[in-house]
Amino acid sequence: MGKLNSEDTWALLREPIISFITTLRADGTPHVTPVWHMVEGDELVVTVDARTIKARNVAANPNVALCVAADASPQPWVLVEGEASLTEEGAIEFVHSVSAHYLGAERAGPYVEEILPNRDFRLLRIAPRRVTGWDGLE
Repeated sequence: MGKLNSEDTWALLREPIISFITTLRADGTPHVTPVWHMVEGDELVVTVDARTIKARNVAANPNVALCVAADASPQPWVLVEGEASLTEEGAIEFVHSVSAHYLGAERAGPYVEEILPNRDFRLLRIAPRRVTGWDGLE
């Protein structure tokens, strides 16, 4: 399997593909969940509810990994390893942006209005230490 170049790696990360984030529980075991993400500058950003296991795990241990794979054959994929931080600043605006990114502008508005009253959103910002892309070829 060959590596993707940096341009192709970051292009894949910018696509609206569901990714999987891994955080670490207090006992060191991994907790993996699907998330929507977006690239902002040199960071990857995910929204989480402040009451979730992900948020608690990151508050205790900021080491995370995020993996995204294209729904294609061959299946290129990217692994991002880094340090995450939680912030409330800009969370609501980001929910609108990431929803439009994944659902399209027309469907995003009603979706956001439905979920906002039930969530206490935070941004989980990932500062990558290592970003590796693979072409999916055997």
